[in-house]
Amino acid sequence: MKKWISILVIGVLIISGFGTVATNVKNIPLPSMQTIVETVSVDGSLFRVTESVNDYILVQIDDQQSYLLNPGQPMVPRLIKLYELPFGVTDIEVEVQPGQMQTQMLSKEIRPAPAPVAYSQNDGAVLSSEKDMQVYASDTLYPDAWYGVHAGCGLNPAGEHVTLVTVNLFPVRYRPVSGEVTIAEEFTMVLRYKQSAGSPFPLESTYDLVIIGSEVFSTEIQRLVTHKIDMGMQTVFMTTEEIYEEYSGTDKPEKIKYFIKDALENWGVKYVLLFGGLKSNIIAIAKDDINQGSKSWHLPVRYSNFQWDGDESYNFTSDEPGFISDLYYGDIYKEGGEFENWDSNGNGRFAEWSGDDLRDDLDLYPDVAFGRLACRNTREAKNVVDKIINYEKQPADPSWFNRIIVISGDGFLDQEDWDIQWNTTGVPDGAYTIYAQAFNGVEAGPIDEIHVTVDKSVATNITFNHDDHLNPALQDGYPAPPIVEIVSVSNGNTLGNTDYTYLPNDREAYCNDLYWWANISYVDGVLTIRGKCYDPQPYGNLTDLELWIENEDETPVFTVTRDGMQTYYEGEWVVGEKTLHGRGGALTFMPDDFETNSVFTSNGKWFEQSDVIEEFSNGYGLAYFSGHGSPGWWGDHYPGIPGNRQYGQVEGLLVMQASRYFPFLHFPVFPMRKLTNTDKLPVTSVGGCHNSMFSVSMIPAFLDGWLPMHMFTYGVPLSECWGWYMVKMPHTGSIATMGNTGYGWGSEGDVCTIGPGDGWLNTEFYKQYGMTYAEDKNNTILGMVYIQAISEYISHFKTWEYSYWRIDPGWDGIDQKTVQQWQLLGDPSLKIGGYQ
Repeated sequence: MKKWISILVIGVLIISGFGTVATNVKNIPLPSMQTIVETVSVDGSLFRVTESVNDYILVQIDDQQSYLLNPGQPMVPRLIKLYELPFGVTDIEVEVQPGQMQTQMLSKEIRPAPAPVAYSQNDGAVLSSEKDMQVYASDTLYPDAWYGVHAGCGLNPAGEHVTLVTVNLFPVRYRPVSGEVTIAEEFTMVLRYKQSAGSPFPLESTYDLVIIGSEVFSTEIQRLVTHKIDMGMQTVFMTTEEIYEEYSGTDKPEKIKYFIKDALENWGVKYVLLFGGLKSNIIAIAKDDINQGSKSWHLPVRYSNFQWDGDESYNFTSDEPGFISDLYYGDIYKEGGEFENWDSNGNGRFAEWSGDDLRDDLDLYPDVAFGRLACRNTREAKNVVDKIINYEKQPADPSWFNRIIVISGDGFLDQEDWDIQWNTTGVPDGAYTIYAQAFNGVEAGPIDEIHVTVDKSVATNITFNHDDHLNPALQDGYPAPPIVEIVSVSNGNTLGNTDYTYLPNDREAYCNDLYWWANISYVDGVLTIRGKCYDPQPYGNLTDLELWIENEDETPVFTVTRDGMQTYYEGEWVVGEKTLHGRGGALTFMPDDFETNSVFTSNGKWFEQSDVIEEFSNGYGLAYFSGHGSPGWWGDHYPGIPGNRQYGQVEGLLVMQASRYFPFLHFPVFPMRKLTNTDKLPVTSVGGCHNSMFSVSMIPAFLDGWLPMHMFTYGVPLSECWGWYMVKMPHTGSIATMGNTGYGWGSEGDVCTIGPGDGWLNTEFYKQYGMTYAEDKNNTILGMVYIQAISEYISHFKTWEYSYWRIDPGWDGIDQKTVQQWQLLGDPSLKIGGYQ
């Protein structure tokens, strides 16, 4: 795709603001090219500069926010324009001219974007969150252009094949050294493209759904074919054996992909159901080579060759040597209508992301709705086919279907740094007590106190302290009063004549490498006092802090306050009914006739696993779990993560309670089997690591406790993953699940609803469902809602086409990984709520 920028500087004035977007569009036909001209106006009355964390500011456009969120770089607003062009167009060109240019001086620096965090305790999953000094020391405008463009081929909400073009406009550009922002109140855009010779797709479909599977499952698949046809869904079954014989390709996954391309172009297929998983629950070699798994599979899988992002400090892999991506089977075309083989550099490594020079440029937009039933044997096949038939053959009872359950807690320890400095120089030797108390505007919490000695005749002795899980105010459960915890000094410590610094690791102070909220520092007689303050109730994101120090005569010698200290229970915001930076949680998108049930750690509904089992068993049409996971485990944290993860973590729902340590088994051994939501089956999404990694089998999972099997089960002899287990159980669990096949990533703090990662993607599913339901609640098809969420993520976050020289890429490995690993385990043609 060609693109350029022509910048027209009209004038420089001083203004106080701008805001919402107005557009004026006209089409100008040309003999060989089509042209779209559009003027985008920005209302100048809604520009705002607000205080943000750590003495930074945010530049905002009204309340509806979308930011360029490159870690460590300035959070600048952006406007997103989406265009649907005919499928297969070529020579796309975009020209943008900004107008009505104005400048304003800022008194503080624009806040750097925080780095997303892996849902993992693996120290290898790191991403630098420090301020990018190369950008902040620059006298050039950031970002380096007024706009960015991205194009690809995909499906629109109506299921039509189109070319999708996204233009990102940056009305505010920032010169960090001087603090100057340049603002454009108008953009004139010209979009040109060449029409394709014609559409490869038939005017009328022969089949709506194709099911691809092994002959082993032919009996059960034929039952499903008959049912689908009875429901008006024209369906055909194609065996993998036939495909391997009739099609050529680099490997078996590519042969299947070529067949899917033919099915789209000859039959007009809308949905592809991949039927089959591993061949064994006991032992299976899930990966044949770096690109695929075939020998141990009823239906093969494509692995993404995802490594690192060009700098060893930006490691997205957590020692994960690739992950399964069924998106490979759904992404058939790229710009211009060409076949997308996922190996753009032609080196034989599919879906490669490993530094600047070894990277495949992928389209990623789904061109067909896809999903997988990962059946390993005919018993599982019978159970899931029975489930689908019983679910679809009649409309669901609204008494249970028109209900959604959301389950979550505190995702990350995003504590704002207190950075309180007590200078002990000149302070008399003796005993001192440090007191701290938190307030939430309604009530005061318990006082935390630390007893120390100042003695400049001896060496310093300071230790780390993180034991708020023992606070008596938390022993009766949640909600609870506001909590404060001093961590950078402990009872009995001595402030002496030597310097001491210590950086607690992630297992002592979660997310300290992002927020530096727990670092110990006593240098030149100055003690930096750090800790936690949080309000353990739903959406308790703000607390005021008062800290004072008294000598042994109980006379105050030091006092300081911190107002509006921020910490967010990310998962609860992502799933909930409130809004941050203009984007709400999942419940904000639900239809008005849906009843909601928020099962949060902060509201006391979720204190242990039995609570989740009991609540889920009541029956719901939709379910959303947002937290942390592994192939057989899902859970999250209590608010504020008291005592760090080893004490603040809570189990939510497990496949199997087993351990390589004594007593080895815990009861119930299979908690998921305790669910009693008989035939009240939700469509479920789950946020966390590896919950839908359907490549596990028992012996490799067990050996993972000692050998690098990359099962991420840590010695638990798990036969099947969380996401598939929920689907395969007869009569209970879920009718379908969506979750990650690899390490999941999420955004922490106040950007949790707008930042990249699976929180945004999962929430977008419920937004798309709400929009589809509002248009026609009797025509919501699972696969279409699922792929529209993926497409929206790509359009929203893929700011530029990849350029190795760009300092602000707008699309990084986390984004690529997020869409590739988000797996639908279910029937993509499923009529949500059943047929009328």
